[in-house]
Amino acid sequence: MRTRHWGCLAGAMLLATAFCTAGAADRCKLLMSTPVSVKMENLRPVISVEIDGAPARFIVDTGSFFDFLSPAAAAQFKLSLRYAPPWYYVDGVGGSIIPQIATAKTFTVAGVTAPNAEFLVGNNDLQGGEAGVVGQNILRLTDVDYDFADGVLRFVKPQHCGHAVLAYWATRQNINEVALHWTSKQQPQLLGKASVNGHDIEVLFDTGSPRSILSLAAAKRAGITPQMPGAVPVGMTSGLGQHMIQVWNVPVGVFEIGDEKIEHTHLLIGNIDVPHLGADMLLGSDFFLAHHIYVAYSQNRLYFTYNGGPVFDINARQPSQAAGAPKSPNRNAPSAAAAAGPAGMPSDRPATAAGFMRRGMAETSRGELTAAIADLTRACAIAAKADCRYQRGIAYWRNHDPRRALADFDEALKLAPGDYDAHLARAELQMKRLHAGIEGDLDAVDRLAPPEADLRLQLGSLYLFIGRYPAAAHQLDVWIHYHPRDLRLPAALGWRCGARAAADMKLDAALADCNRALHAKLAASHSLFWRLTHRAPPGPGWILTNRSLVYLRLNEPGKAIADDDAALAQIHPADHKAGAYPLYLRGLAELRTGAKSRGRADLAAARKLMPDIATRYAGMGLEP
Repeated sequence: MRTRHWGCLAGAMLLATAFCTAGAADRCKLLMSTPVSVKMENLRPVISVEIDGAPARFIVDTGSFFDFLSPAAAAQFKLSLRYAPPWYYVDGVGGSIIPQIATAKTFTVAGVTAPNAEFLVGNNDLQGGEAGVVGQNILRLTDVDYDFADGVLRFVKPQHCGHAVLAYWATRQNINEVALHWTSKQQPQLLGKASVNGHDIEVLFDTGSPRSILSLAAAKRAGITPQMPGAVPVGMTSGLGQHMIQVWNVPVGVFEIGDEKIEHTHLLIGNIDVPHLGADMLLGSDFFLAHHIYVAYSQNRLYFTYNGGPVFDINARQPSQAAGAPKSPNRNAPSAAAAAGPAGMPSDRPATAAGFMRRGMAETSRGELTAAIADLTRACAIAAKADCRYQRGIAYWRNHDPRRALADFDEALKLAPGDYDAHLARAELQMKRLHAGIEGDLDAVDRLAPPEADLRLQLGSLYLFIGRYPAAAHQLDVWIHYHPRDLRLPAALGWRCGARAAADMKLDAALADCNRALHAKLAASHSLFWRLTHRAPPGPGWILTNRSLVYLRLNEPGKAIADDDAALAQIHPADHKAGAYPLYLRGLAELRTGAKSRGRADLAAARKLMPDIATRYAGMGLEP
């Protein structure tokens, strides 16, 4: 693949807006690009780029060896695709894939445009709706300064610095450093040494992973297992491949990297499989948010200082020296270059609306919601823009203040009626108290969002939740058309099966959807299901329940009862209320077979678990 144009891009980034430290000609100087704005969205570092002149949002992904584009974005920007050679494959969390390749006429990053830019295209969309990721083919061309807590990164080219410590900002902080090494030119990820409970591990610095995660094998070496006291299952995660990975949150005695020691914290562990890199752990965006990090490709070193607050236990909100916060002796004094800093270096304190907003979004990502609301309020006061009100609404929502969140979403939509993200957030916020405005917001999202948008999967589930079954089926039709290889396809098929059955439409196609979903051996749905239902991770029992509804519509009560029996056998004890659906459907089927006493008993048991369930099925035309 052609990659030579990226060298010109890096040079242009530095030459266009560089500045340096004051001093003699042979003194260590850091030539820096204009700061690139980074918005932290749910622990994802997102920057603005352009593809063929059209705006797009990309994740900064230090763990990706090359730029990736989502399948939906390739369709949205009308980029032609070709398959990579059959021997060319990419490994990642969840397995390996043979990618496709897309070529854009132009790709603009940090204000600099590169022609004929190539992207790898995987199977799965990015679930935050971003178009793609910026990988190491761009990031490794210069040193990079990551200051996510203040919402910026900078491309840096040192001159006359030799082995000087390049943490230029650290006049008082303790400076830590890690030696970096590379697997190959084709796999130039950032690898370094750390330890867990005194056992050495290899870490991959990976901003594409929102949370840091330790492999099960490395955890076991450190005496950590999913069965240990205090271990809690927290759901599933995924990556490039077609497999979902079970994840646990576990207590950890001590994590050490450089001279930094983090005691009495919690880590995520899971069966992440990156053998081609030899990595035991992904150090994700939570680690980057808690530190100011300078990746010195020029020295094969990484420098970092601690920002404050918990590192991995981001929901714990400990004070800076409590459990989960680092303790590091100052073994590295700042170098002359670090102490002086580049002339004209911007202050760490924001002075503009954009600066306050970036910092507020970073604080929201870390769960520091009081500080986030304060910074976002300052941003809104300086410049009353729709995006600022939307972001503050998200912070209020997460801070359990739905009234203020709703007011901000309302104001954001007055300022920008075409903001479909705000329409979607306002609808979801009010989902528990249904009213006509929710349907209006969902219809606005349908009208305004690109047909290829990943959010149509979420939109379909919301229509399903409020009983707009034909609309739900339509959204799922569109999403499945543009995501034929996505790992969430079985869940989408199961939902479409249920939507068609509830609407009493295309029943043969609905049955085929449920059969396909079950054949895929879906072990668990994705996080969207849990966020909407607040229930335990489901197994394929919910698909069996949907198929039983199809059989009931087709007047095959015996098959419906068999599916409901199987679904009830899979109900998790913590999610016993979910048994109301197969119980009610089984009761209806039993009445049709003449087993009236069993049917009435099942209907009564379902109503006890969910008092309004009869109303829900009556809306589908199904009554005892």
